[in-house]
Amino acid sequence: MNTRNRTSILSLAATCCLAISVKAHAQAIVKYELTISNGSQMPISPAVIYVKESGESAAPVGSVPSPSFVQLCQTGDTMQRLRQLNSDASVKYVTATTAPILPGESRSIEVQVKNPQQQSIHFETMYGKTKDTCGVVSLNSHSLVALKSHVTSEVIQKDNTLLTGAFLEPVLPEEVVYPEVDELCESAMNAVSCLRELSLPKSGQASIRFFSGYLPSVISALEMKYGAADVQTLLFPASGAIQAKLKLKH
Repeated sequence: MNTRNRTSILSLAATCCLAISVKAHAQAIVKYELTISNGSQMPISPAVIYVKESGESAAPVGSVPSPSFVQLCQTGDTMQRLRQLNSDASVKYVTATTAPILPGESRSIEVQVKNPQQQSIHFETMYGKTKDTCGVVSLNSHSLVALKSHVTSEVIQKDNTLLTGAFLEPVLPEEVVYPEVDELCESAMNAVSCLRELSLPKSGQASIRFFSGYLPSVISALEMKYGAADVQTLLFPASGAIQAKLKLKH
């Protein structure tokens, strides 16, 4: 073999090795640590965390809620949601926490991302004393890349509170005249049971929407019947009660 041919072969081999190395580097999994802190007055359920292509979540506002999203936001059960997300081709990684997070508590979990430039992380959990309310957080590719590139050491996002749209806003029945609330939720033992009783199923197609708080008349009636201390544990803001802190895991 002459020198020119040997040089060509060595050059081709080096190019191939470089291409393989670049491809392997591009597909290397990046590990992040997601810490969820519950700043609300009620427990939040075990949560579903997933990595998805693009920045849109699997439950965008205005869309028809999937049965698994309704199930999560109604009961806090993650199993059906996990099955659906695992069957979604645009979802590249799925995990979940294993227990509720009580008020004031935090929990951390590892999240694996294969392509931070094109993917986003999403978090979904049920507010525990509601009928169909979830706290959701999304962390976009800009945040993932900034952490991977060490531009910043942590990214913090607050939740938005979503209703599945499967139920109507809770309102006082026509026969209940405030402040006479004796006929309100006659069989309900506490405020949360009454609030769920007042949230009637919606007829027609459901649509995911933002939570905007309960009507003052409903809150006042509940306080008169069950006491302010019980009702206060049912109140939470339309955003910001759950904090998600993302860091690069070393």
